[in-house]
Amino acid sequence: MVVKNFYDNVVIGGGLTGLTGAVYLSKAGKSVLVIEKERQLGGLARTTKVNGAYFNLGPHAMYEGGAALEILRDLECVPRGGYASKKGMSGIYGNQVIHVPKNLSLEESQEWMKVMGTLSEVKTDSLYSVSIREWAEKNIDYERVRDLFYAMCRQWSYCMDLSEISSGFVIEQGKLAAKGVRYVEGGWQKVVNDLRKKAEHFGATISTGIRAEQIHLKEDAVKGVILSNEKFVQANSVITAIGPTELCELVQGYEHMSIGKWKEMSHPLYGSCLDVALRKVPDPTCVFALSLDEPFYFSNHSVSVQLSDDGSHVLHVMKYNGSNNLSEVEMDERRLRELLNLLQPGWENEVVAVRFLPNQLIAYDSRSVMNHGVGIAPGPIVPEIRGLFVAGDWVGRRGRLADAAMDSAREAAKDAINFN
Repeated sequence: MVVKNFYDNVVIGGGLTGLTGAVYLSKAGKSVLVIEKERQLGGLARTTKVNGAYFNLGPHAMYEGGAALEILRDLECVPRGGYASKKGMSGIYGNQVIHVPKNLSLEESQEWMKVMGTLSEVKTDSLYSVSIREWAEKNIDYERVRDLFYAMCRQWSYCMDLSEISSGFVIEQGKLAAKGVRYVEGGWQKVVNDLRKKAEHFGATISTGIRAEQIHLKEDAVKGVILSNEKFVQANSVITAIGPTELCELVQGYEHMSIGKWKEMSHPLYGSCLDVALRKVPDPTCVFALSLDEPFYFSNHSVSVQLSDDGSHVLHVMKYNGSNNLSEVEMDERRLRELLNLLQPGWENEVVAVRFLPNQLIAYDSRSVMNHGVGIAPGPIVPEIRGLFVAGDWVGRRGRLADAAMDSAREAAKDAINFN
C-alpha cells in the first residue's frame, strides 16, 4: 500500500475504534490514512483460528441497544450472530454448583426475581457517584442474592472491585444486557474485516506493520505524524484509537496537557482466560455460570453461534483480575481448569484446541465512582492541541468496551470533519 505525503486525517490504531472512525471520515469525503503497528488489524477484536476453532481474545459480545450494534447497522456491517440464552444461570460457591432459582429458598428466589425484573426501572441519574456495593447493600436483603447480583455486575463491568465501580454505570449495562447479548458467528474478526472493506470502499488507505513514532505539533496544532520508517505524513488532524499511555508516548510535553492527566487517572482492566474447543460438551445443560465468592465466569458461546469449521464447541472460562496485570499465571490457569472440571467433567477427553491468555488487557479504564462512572476523557477533543482527537473505551459517557470505543470513534470523526 502506497502511503502519500498528505491526508486530511490520520487514524492511529486499526482496531474497531480506528476502523469505525476511518469509515465515517472517508464516507464524508475526507482522505484518510489508518496506521496499525501489528500485521493483523483488529486490536482487542482479533480472532485466531486454532485447529478449526475461532477464538476471540476471550469472551466477546455486543449488547442489543448498545452503540456498537447501532453503528454497525448504520454502516450496513451487522455480522451474522445469535443471542445468549436467557434460560437461567448457575452460581458457584465453595466448589458447589447452585442452580438459579431452583436451589434458592422461596424468599431468596422471590427477591432475585424482583431485583432482576425491576432493574430496568431503576433511575440512575443520582447513582453514578455511588458504588455498586453500596447500592446493593441498601436494596438487596439476602446475602446470597447480593452475591448473585455482584457476580452479574462483574460480568457487566469486567471489574472485580465492586466498591470502586459506579452503580449508575453498572446498572445501565445491566439494562442493556437484558435487551439481548449477541455473539458474532465466526468470531469478531469478521466485524473488523467488514469495517476495513467499508473504509477502503470509501477511499481510506490502511497500512499495517508500521507504527506512529510521534504526532508532530507546531504552535499547539497537529501538523502530521512521523512513522517508524521515518516517513513524515502531513495531516490536518489526527484521531488516536489507542490507550492513554500509548498516546502520551507520541506527544511531547504531554505532562502539562489533559492527556497526561487522563493517563494518570486510568485504571486498565485485565483478565485471564481459558479458551477451549471441544468435540462435544460433557454437560450441554450447563451453558452459563458465575462464581459468587470469586471473580470467575463461564460460558458456552457455541450454543448461540457457530465458532468452528467442524462443529466443535467453543467455551470460555475467565477470571477478572481488575487492574492487576501481575496475577499469578500458573495459579490462574490451574483455577480456571478446576472450574471447567466442576462444570464440564471429562472435558479434557474432548479437546480440539486449548488456549490460555494470562493477564489479557480487557479495557483501558474502569468506570469508577471517583470519575462518576464516565470515561477519563470526557470527549474526543484534546483541548490543548488543535486537530488532535481521542477515541477508545476510555472516552466519553456512553457504554463500555466496543460500545464506548465505537461511539467515541464516531464522535471523534464528526469533530475532525467539522475541524477540517
